[in-house]
Amino acid sequence: MTKQNEQYKVDDDIPLPQRRMPRTSKYPFNTMSPNQSVFVPEKTYAAVIGSLRKPKSEGKKFSVHRSENGWRVWRIQ
Repeated sequence: MTKQNEQYKVDDDIPLPQRRMPRTSKYPFNTMSPNQSVFVPEKTYAAVIGSLRKPKSEGKKFSVHRSENGWRVWRIQ
């Protein structure tokens, strides 16, 4: 046995914790229909794109453009 293995105790039959409730988006991207848009008052493009990750994984497509004091997000498909 190596010294590193002696530092840790391996346990059996420890139940896996319950999953936490999924985090809901503060923006309505999941409820938008094609050709609808919403203004997002975020400062960075990365913040907007991060919010779009889940809807995009469900096959929805969006277009994001800089607007005064934020971003405008259109659902295109």
